[in-house]
Amino acid sequence: MKEGEDYDNVFAPVPHATAARAIISIAVALDLELHSCDLAQAFVQVDKLDEGGAEEEKDVVYEVLRPLYGIPSSARALHLTLSTFFKEQGFRTAGFEDSVWIREAGGAYNHCIIVSARIDDTLMACKSLSTMQKFKDAFLTRFEGTDEGE
Repeated sequence: MKEGEDYDNVFAPVPHATAARAIISIAVALDLELHSCDLAQAFVQVDKLDEGGAEEEKDVVYEVLRPLYGIPSSARALHLTLSTFFKEQGFRTAGFEDSVWIREAGGAYNHCIIVSARIDDTLMACKSLSTMQKFKDAFLTRFEGTDEGE
């Protein structure tokens, strides 16, 4: 890593506090279910880093297969893994908030779902409890974590 040059490789977007307040306000106004999930050992569950990840020491090369706590790019790798999962599920990012995703009703899920992720903590809103549970089942099948409920 080079000071001032690797911003794109280590920056991990997190939602502003106003995004969480907005989701909670929308959930109250529209009578949505509001749940959360917490990822267990989140950085161990992410996809392999693509930006090198190898360090040389004399004649030995070590390749980092999974991001580790304390490595600057770990949060970025987690965000990219979450983003890939959400896009595969039909979500799109909410405007300028790269850590808030929205999925319109239709297809696998009969109701709109809003998800906000701050590193390993997610906030989810949906009108239907059954749609929420179906999505949380898919989420917790892909990622090991706990359903924190309402």
